[in-house]
Amino acid sequence: MKRALIVGGGIIGTMHAVLAAEKGFAVTHLERDMKPQSASIRNFGLIWVSGRLAGAELDLALRARELWGDIGSKAAIGFRANGSLTIAQNDAEYTVMQEAAAMSDADRRGFRVLDRNQTIALEPELAGTYVGALQCTTDAAVEPPLLLGGLRDYLKSFPDYTWVPEFEAVDFYHDETGNHVTDINGRKFSGDYIAICAGAAHKGFIEEFLEQAPLRKVRLQMAATAPLGANLGHSIADADSLRYYPAFKDLSLDLLGAQSEIATQYKMQLLLVQRLDGSMTIGDTHEYAEPFTHEIHEAPYDHLRSVMTNIFGREVPRIEKRWDGVYSQSTSDEIYIRREIAPGAHVVTGGGGRGNTLSPAIAEETVNQWSL
Repeated sequence: MKRALIVGGGIIGTMHAVLAAEKGFAVTHLERDMKPQSASIRNFGLIWVSGRLAGAELDLALRARELWGDIGSKAAIGFRANGSLTIAQNDAEYTVMQEAAAMSDADRRGFRVLDRNQTIALEPELAGTYVGALQCTTDAAVEPPLLLGGLRDYLKSFPDYTWVPEFEAVDFYHDETGNHVTDINGRKFSGDYIAICAGAAHKGFIEEFLEQAPLRKVRLQMAATAPLGANLGHSIADADSLRYYPAFKDLSLDLLGAQSEIATQYKMQLLLVQRLDGSMTIGDTHEYAEPFTHEIHEAPYDHLRSVMTNIFGREVPRIEKRWDGVYSQSTSDEIYIRREIAPGAHVVTGGGGRGNTLSPAIAEETVNQWSL
């Protein structure tokens, strides 16, 4: 049996473990913390096909969506094929959404434009003063607090899966016996194949392998509200997301006019997904210039609550939790960064804001190379 060594317990690393185990590899899965604490549990849990760039990126997202559905049927991760609604708060935004629904790949994305009455028929809680919405039926969601633990519980059903927390890899080498990593205490694990999925940890022993790689780190702020007291059937976005996601780059975005001062300052969009407990995860901001501040700024949350009030037509639940996170993003035409550093050894990172969405398909591409 071929041995796969996975370094990193975040969503990209864990998906490598899942896809390798399902392909029949003996998997050893290493994580530096007792359980992952970084971007994979600090996000929305969105599987966001709607915004992906036409072509190879959309193809990868649709394959990932198929894999998410399969994995979600076997692992307790709170998967639901809920789709999304991007809300048009004025006629200009609605016009751009009509353009989106007329794109050549709109059917693949599951796009259709709804007027306000059709939107309210789907989501009675959205009773605000808006014009309509762009629906995407291929978008989905999972629960970040359940996700990684649920996937590891599923992996435990494979007898040749081993989970090793509190192992911080500090060195990698390849020889005739395979690929090897060691930690600061000299512990060593070996495999025929290895995927190093270190997220935003670009330094340390992998720094030499990422030299010249087109990567940056991105910091974002998010929050969770108190329970809504009603159920939403979709994830929600505002039209600022049309500016942010590459799927819409060729549309008449100039019709949208300027963003608000706060949204411009913090490079914002509203994304909202309801959790299984009824609370709502909301965000987000984007900060690109390092070193990042440690401060959690309040102005973005005031803006998000204002947008939500317009969409819901009433005061929304208070914010109960605030947090930030940092992820690794490719800055080139590469959808993500994969570097082969030795035979059967890859560093995989840079999924950026699409990492959660694409993770199973990214992992499948790696594991397929190992299976050749």
